[in-house]
Amino acid sequence: MWSFGTTMTMAKDRDPSPENPVEPAQAPQSLQSTIPPPEPRPPILSQRSLKQLGLFFAGAGFLALSTLVTRRAVARKHSMTMPQFFHQSNRPVTKLDSDSSLIALEALNLATLNVMGFGIMVTGGLSWAFDISSVDDLRRMAQRHIGPTGGRTDEEAEREIEEWVAKVLLRKEKKEDEAQPPLGKN
Repeated sequence: MWSFGTTMTMAKDRDPSPENPVEPAQAPQSLQSTIPPPEPRPPILSQRSLKQLGLFFAGAGFLALSTLVTRRAVARKHSMTMPQFFHQSNRPVTKLDSDSSLIALEALNLATLNVMGFGIMVTGGLSWAFDISSVDDLRRMAQRHIGPTGGRTDEEAEREIEEWVAKVLLRKEKKEDEAQPPLGKN
């Protein structure tokens, strides 16, 4: 029986009896044997996890320091453009003492520092999130997704491409030979 109100509900027509419990569907045995069991993750405070988090916090510290240096440089440039208290209002403010190309170079260096700090922090965070502690771990994880055979090559397609490239190069050589005039005898 339906009741319409603020919510739509349906009354129970019959109660499931305890004699007929619903069993979850079992996966076929062949499917279970092909999927490797997931590797257990180490605890958060293990040596491996602390190494990965160390890279994250080193990147965060480097990013904080580079941001501090950037803020200080910007504040210094900004304060140089402010007129002094006793400066006359009808006179122009003195220009910066450096060349504009040096200002651009300094800005590029500061931006590079900030991006490097962010990159180190992201690398550490991703290595912790995906439980990657070394290049061997990364290689093992990539091989797990690619498959045991790795990237298979198609010899037929490679041979076909090789023949096509040879034909194209042969045509190019013929055109170059036709374009050059024959050398005359002296």
